[in-house]
Amino acid sequence: MLDLNFVRDNLPLVEEKLRQRGMDPSVILKDFGEIDTERRKAITEAETMKSRRNRASEDIAKLKKSGQDASAAIAETKNLREQIQEREKGASDLETRLREVLSGIPNLPSDSVPVGRSADDNLEVRRWGTPPKFDFNPKSHWDLGEQLGVLDLERAAKLSGARFAVYWDLGARLERAIANFMLDLHTREHGYTEVLPPVLVNSESMYGTGQLPKFAEDSFRVPHGEKDLWLIPTAEVPVTNLYRDEVLDAAQLPISLTAYTPCFRSEAGSYGKDVRGIIRQHQFQKVELVKFARPENSYQQLEKLTHDAEEVLQKLGLHYRVMALSTGDMGFSSAKTYDLEVWLPGQQLFREISSCSNFESFQARRANIRYRPEGKNRLNSCIL
Repeated sequence: MLDLNFVRDNLPLVEEKLRQRGMDPSVILKDFGEIDTERRKAITEAETMKSRRNRASEDIAKLKKSGQDASAAIAETKNLREQIQEREKGASDLETRLREVLSGIPNLPSDSVPVGRSADDNLEVRRWGTPPKFDFNPKSHWDLGEQLGVLDLERAAKLSGARFAVYWDLGARLERAIANFMLDLHTREHGYTEVLPPVLVNSESMYGTGQLPKFAEDSFRVPHGEKDLWLIPTAEVPVTNLYRDEVLDAAQLPISLTAYTPCFRSEAGSYGKDVRGIIRQHQFQKVELVKFARPENSYQQLEKLTHDAEEVLQKLGLHYRVMALSTGDMGFSSAKTYDLEVWLPGQQLFREISSCSNFESFQARRANIRYRPEGKNRLNSCIL
């Protein structure tokens, strides 16, 4: 979430950054200016009336002490109390509306992000390796997996429906081995701490990382008593929210965490896309990397995290490229994103295999994650 004072003081900049994302500021910001003005007006009026009420209360005491009639002053005090309650309720209602508007504003793209309308405007940053060459036509993974008996989409559909997969024998063992390899690399060589979080989280956690309220349709909701739980779309959600509503010690930063979890996505907006194979699954497994850093170090940490993810691909000998996403292709919460795209010989194209983002203070504000700089009383938002 963006800071209210920042949006108020930099409204033209916010509008321009939204246009860079391909969005209509009038739709996203709605009547932000009017709501904010009316809210501040209601607060000011309430405070003014409180001062008048206090003075009236003093007058009542003086009148009673001198034996004079205080009924007029008492009536004024009652009238002021009712008006104050009315103004405070109005301010509270406007505060709710203002937070709704703020929660719907995406993060602002960093100035280093290429401006563009779609993935066609993404910028290639670098490549590693060369495409493998074969003396035969390589097969797609859905054909090869079925022939080897390691990938079973038909039985998965019988169990759960479309966009699920069953891995058999060497396929299941390969999945487990790659996860172990990645976790060992990140914990032993890259300095991450492994964590195993729940895969069901509450709505507050989904809000903290930006999935709610905007992307409720893209997630799996599980009714649970009086409150809903959600199957995580990525381990980023529970790992980030480990520190929700907490104040971190600055000496701890950066904190680097990694987690291996199943992930669940409804793919509501991808009907008809990538229907073959395991490209857009409702359930998949993923190793996540999350960093909590100081603002001044956040982009340095983004580069380090990206290189940590790249080393996995390098050790596996996979040809890949790093793409800086354009303003029109970035996620809701991101200020800058690199996609790692691996070359798939069976399809003769690059596919995104990893996404590395700097959210700046966007998620930290939503999740109320702060840190106290050394020797200072002031609290700052962390950078995720």
